[in-house]
Amino acid sequence: MCCALLLTVLCAAPVPGIVGDGVTDDTVAIQAALDAAAQKGPGEVFLPTGNYRIDGTLHVPAHTTLRGTYKGPGRRKGTVLLATGGRGRTEGPGCVVLRDGIACLRNIAIEYPAQNDADQKAPVPYPYAITGGHSSRIEEVFLYNAYQGINLDGAHANLVRNVWGEPLRVGINVDHCYDISRIENVHFWPYFTNEKPMRAWVQQHGVAFQFGRSDWQYCLNVFAYGYHTGVRFYSTEGIEAKNYPAGVTNGNFVGVGIDRCVIGVDVEECFSIGVSFTNSLFAPCGGEDGFAIRLGPKNTGNPTFTNCNFWAVTGALVELRGGSLTLSACNIEAWALLTRDRPCFKVEGGRLNVQGCTFNQGGLLANITNPKARVSFTGNMSEDVLRVNHVPGARLVTGLNNPPLE
Repeated sequence: MCCALLLTVLCAAPVPGIVGDGVTDDTVAIQAALDAAAQKGPGEVFLPTGNYRIDGTLHVPAHTTLRGTYKGPGRRKGTVLLATGGRGRTEGPGCVVLRDGIACLRNIAIEYPAQNDADQKAPVPYPYAITGGHSSRIEEVFLYNAYQGINLDGAHANLVRNVWGEPLRVGINVDHCYDISRIENVHFWPYFTNEKPMRAWVQQHGVAFQFGRSDWQYCLNVFAYGYHTGVRFYSTEGIEAKNYPAGVTNGNFVGVGIDRCVIGVDVEECFSIGVSFTNSLFAPCGGEDGFAIRLGPKNTGNPTFTNCNFWAVTGALVELRGGSLTLSACNIEAWALLTRDRPCFKVEGGRLNVQGCTFNQGGLLANITNPKARVSFTGNMSEDVLRVNHVPGARLVTGLNNPPLE
């Protein structure tokens, strides 16, 4: 059955050739409508409710919008793109590419039919479902079972908001962004793998949000459930051909929720200017080898956590090996729930400053194994006595803790 498509430039007019039956490949017809809108532009291509099979890649030109009828939160409904191209590869263009600046994708759900068996132990690799460009806008989008979700590499001044779904390997990747990137109201939850065998693979390999080089990154009200890593910061290589320098991220993260991730925040490396987490929730995190926060040995940056809550942490709360970490006015409900000998803070290097925090249990607060580490615990309060173990020579400062540390 044919489905009308409206091309909005100055007024709405039907454009033939779009089938929307979920069987016929609509890539060429939709692309033709997008190109026509761009020539007359700024323009908009509207896809009514239906299933649109996309065997190739839709390139949304500059000053052009591809819009459907999907409205969150969650669930497959409205305008659905059935992505089939790129099976078996992780690089290259995926279902939708926003190119040439100020391109928009709105009210669209994306599903991978060949991926549609969560009873399998591992997913099928695919490229990123959506690739953003300079000043691109991605809003009201559902990524049901994409292998990789949204790639914002070189997508300076982007805006991503109101996104739901379960990208399996990587949710959102931000890299080579030298103007402010904004990510708001994103909810990644096991819509696809809940109580299915593939859930274990996502828990072992999945990363919800990852950041390479991003200057002035803003994240507001984002949530990740059941990934290996909730938020990852890494150092990226430069791209000489595009004059993109290498580097790491600095930014502001407010209202972050990380639930049932092995590692909540993994800082392989971040900017010395710092990364700030405020009013955020982390629980439960860990397992035998996990942490709510981990700073790697190559890190030279300075993440801070202010007014954050941590609970149901199964092992150590923090592993610190490089850089500087500050926790201020945070609430730590419990840690070491599986192995009671684990410290709250495992300090193998770097600098740690914990001030004005509340600990709702006693026990082993810190294990400091590097004599070059610098650690300060001041003005904290605990339910019971907290102990600190440290090697000789470790530079440890404590004061005004209630009760005093042992």
